Amino acid sequence: MDGLLLLFLLIALIYFTILHFTFWGLKKLPLKEQSAFPQVSVVIAAHNEAQRIRPTLRSLEKLAYPADRYEIILVDDASDDDTASVIEAFCQKHENWKLIRLNSRDDFLSGKKRALKEGIARSRGEIIFTTDADCTVPPQWLTFMTAYFERDVDMVLGYSPLKRFKGWMNRILQFDNLFSAIVAAAPTTWGLALTSVGRNLAYRKETYRALGGFDALKKHRSGDDVYLTERFSKQAKGRIVFCPHPETFVETLPVTDFKTFWHQQIRKNSKTLRKSFLNTVFSVGVFLVYAYLWIFPLFRPAFVELWMAVIGLKLLLEFITLTLAARLFQRRWLVPWLPLFQLFYPLYITFFTILGAFQIYQWKK
Repeated sequence: MDGLLLLFLLIALIYFTILHFTFWGLKKLPLKEQSAFPQVSVVIAAHNEAQRIRPTLRSLEKLAYPADRYEIILVDDASDDDTASVIEAFCQKHENWKLIRLNSRDDFLSGKKRALKEGIARSRGEIIFTTDADCTVPPQWLTFMTAYFERDVDMVLGYSPLKRFKGWMNRILQFDNLFSAIVAAAPTTWGLALTSVGRNLAYRKETYRALGGFDALKKHRSGDDVYLTERFSKQAKGRIVFCPHPETFVETLPVTDFKTFWHQQIRKNSKTLRKSFLNTVFSVGVFLVYAYLWIFPLFRPAFVELWMAVIGLKLLLEFITLTLAARLFQRRWLVPWLPLFQLFYPLYITFFTILGAFQIYQWKK
């Protein structure tokens, strides 16, 4: 048999196998109910968030979790605005809220890592929850996320949807976020953890400390979520699971201007080639598989009908999987746009991954 044809069929089989495990990985995600209330600490880093943090704080006030079983730790990361004053006003109303002020930023730990480190160091909960200062958490967030902390679980990943606005940029970000959720959620069913979002993340403090905390991640400019999850996956004894419960979805505000969108996407994709060796091989491998499926007819035009059949099946199976994910993560309104995103998204992600490899982005000031 023709070698290139055989390679094409083998690659198609590999890709369909990945889709199979992705689909059933999403289907098998369990819904659990709470039976206990462990002691938890919610740690949030805030830098110049005075104009955006109030909705976050109001949502935290509505948490339906026993007040003596959780605490809120808000770390003002050397803000130049009134972030600390806004936080302080809320802390005065709640005994289990705490404000930590950092007077300067640290070159040793970039991004949010230093602020989170300081907050965790002063926490008393056995489980650490993190989210961002521009997110809103649902009342049952802690209740249902902690339900997934079985004895052999060290980390629970959550979903963080973007607030819906009009416009093409929001649709792109919504699909990108949906795709990221699939990559985070589906593999956990099979014992793998490839990525996470710090906007909705929980882990055991004991394990965090045993693995060296954020000091062990100082070489990375960003990735207080992804690289920490990778470290848990490689070195912790416990499992990493995903919580698909709708009552735990932590909504965040998407970027609305092109410049911020540009730098955000580069920063996000800068992590792709800086993950563990296996994660990098997997990411590059999927890209090569995808690329070869599309360029095959350039080398063997005689098999164009076979190619069209394989591509048609590929698009159909992708659409079925994406539709399942859109329903699971309450993004059904994205379904009519899925065929368009299926065609252009691989080019989009490749472009920003290449830019991210050179880390040519601007960090939040």
